[in-house]
Amino acid sequence: KLIKPTVKIIGVEPEGAASALAAINEDRVVSLNEAVTIADGTAVKTIGEKPFEYIKQYVDGIITVSDYELMDAFLVLVEKHKLVAENSGILSLAALKKLNEKNKKVVSLVSGGNIDVLSISSMINKGLIERGRIFSFSVQLPDIPGQLEKVAHLLNECNANVVAVDHNQFKNFARFSEVELRVTCETNGEAHIDAIVETFKQNGLEIHRVN
Repeated sequence: KLIKPTVKIIGVEPEGAASALAAINEDRVVSLNEAVTIADGTAVKTIGEKPFEYIKQYVDGIITVSDYELMDAFLVLVEKHKLVAENSGILSLAALKKLNEKNKKVVSLVSGGNIDVLSISSMINKGLIERGRIFSFSVQLPDIPGQLEKVAHLLNECNANVVAVDHNQFKNFARFSEVELRVTCETNGEAHIDAIVETFKQNGLEIHRVN
């Protein structure tokens, strides 16, 4: 900004902990009632006085992003760029879709790798579910032979790859002659999921989404 004052600097915060935006709106440091976000490094209720002064002087605007947008950005970073960063480090990446700039050079700063393996796994799985790449559903089936084969055949017709199956014969149902089947499969998005639901419906089976 000192070298080129015309450069725009856009700050990014998680929706659940937007203490800087609250301070800008009030023109004073304020404290949020809570700070709830998967971006732990920026989960603060009250912005510091010195950062607030720097923001007022140098930052041209602040964008907030949801945890779902953060998960999507994390997945993009892993899939497309083969990079792993902590949730607070990808805030700027998650905000790119919200910029209204056209024909401009945009630099998204990505930094910080303080994230454990379990969190990485969770972020990837939740991101895939949010994108419709993983679809889990339950379906009630008559308790007669051949029903598992029928479900497998329908999923094969829909080009859905089965990841997990749980066939529960012992759960209490409204009708004693029924069993519950829970299936998790890989899909290509919401349109693919809709096609699976419709295919099952046409074959007399009603799917209940469980994710």
